[in-house]
Amino acid sequence: MRRSNGFTLVELLVVIGIIGVLVALLLPAVQAAREAARRTQCNNNLKQIALALHNYEQVHKVFPPSSTSRFGAGVWGWPGSGPTDPNLHLHSFASLLLPYIEQETLAREIDYRVSALAPENREAASTILPFYRCPSYSGPDFSDVPLYVTNVGYDRFAIRNYVTLGARTVLGLSGAVPAEGVMFPQSRIGFRDVIDGTSNTIAFAETREERSSIWIDGTSAAVASRWMNPTAPPTFAGDTVSINYTPYFPGGLFPNSIGQAYGPSSRHPGGAQHAFVDGSVHFLAETMDAAVYDALTTRAGGEVVGDY
Repeated sequence: MRRSNGFTLVELLVVIGIIGVLVALLLPAVQAAREAARRTQCNNNLKQIALALHNYEQVHKVFPPSSTSRFGAGVWGWPGSGPTDPNLHLHSFASLLLPYIEQETLAREIDYRVSALAPENREAASTILPFYRCPSYSGPDFSDVPLYVTNVGYDRFAIRNYVTLGARTVLGLSGAVPAEGVMFPQSRIGFRDVIDGTSNTIAFAETREERSSIWIDGTSAAVASRWMNPTAPPTFAGDTVSINYTPYFPGGLFPNSIGQAYGPSSRHPGGAQHAFVDGSVHFLAETMDAAVYDALTTRAGGEVVGDY
């Protein structure tokens, strides 16, 4: 009897099994390659934002503030006395940098004379800007926070994934003590003020915050190097770095506040990327020494920065 040239069932099952093993071995490598590509794009985003920061400083002699409104002012005050209420002006660093990141057309659509949240600015505020978004981010495109959706009455405020590192603690971002960073509400800091050195001072950090990180709005545009610990007065500072710590700022603690699940953070495993004032970008681990992260946050703390 002549033997068939086809595969037997056993041989076919063996081949399928081998293919399954190869796929299982290759899939993590493919996923790692994709994450490496996303991380590289995120790095490039931060470099472009840092370049825009330099160009802004050349023109204005100061860096943009995280918010054009004062400490303690935010979306919770809407509508205030109206769209020209200075406490609700709230244009963020991301809004102010647009002309310096090749977005002059979008900047011209924004009326900077009125609030970032005003009806005149909502069409622009709904624009999803790829250079303000990390490719690894997988959250919603628009905020669903009731302060925006219900109080302001708009459900298409677009999310960003980059924030300024404005102070060591949220107390510094409240205005109760001086903010030690480079960009915070109504800041007017320039290169001349970065005494610790531009290569030793962080300007921007990634964030994976999905709800309160609105690109046009300065309410939550600055974060701190320590997470908020309500049981640790008077600084209310957590004992570890805020990188990937959740909840970074628990909601409902104060009537005039907005909850943030994350401060400096990312979906890249193990830490988040940070842009320094000199334009360099570094990946900082969520396990790094808290004192070193504090030192990199301050612009004129005089600290000796160790390894990071």
